[in-house]
Amino acid sequence: MNTKRMMMSVLLILLFAAVAVGTCFAQGQAQPAKEPRVITLQGKIAFMDQLGGYYVQGVKPGGEWMILNQNPEVLKKYMESKKTLTIEGILKGTERITIMKIDGKKYTAEKPAK
Repeated sequence: MNTKRMMMSVLLILLFAAVAVGTCFAQGQAQPAKEPRVITLQGKIAFMDQLGGYYVQGVKPGGEWMILNQNPEVLKKYMESKKTLTIEGILKGTERITIMKIDGKKYTAEKPAK
């Protein structure tokens, strides 16, 4: 009787250990920080107050991206020109972009000094 009780205790301890180890392995390893995803797209600048201001209407690839670093003076000129622009930026999620270049020219959200 004593041997059966001892064997059951050992099996129970092994079972708990297996569950604990399995849980640790199921969590996986920590993922390294992702590189920022740089995208080049062609599109037009548009404005809609309900969407938070200026955004890019994509032509190639199609879609819409909210501009996170808005410079209203610069973006308004591009919007009024109705030109299809080549825009290079960093995607934040799937629908937001931080613009770095427009038509090969460096873009900044800082307003130029007067």
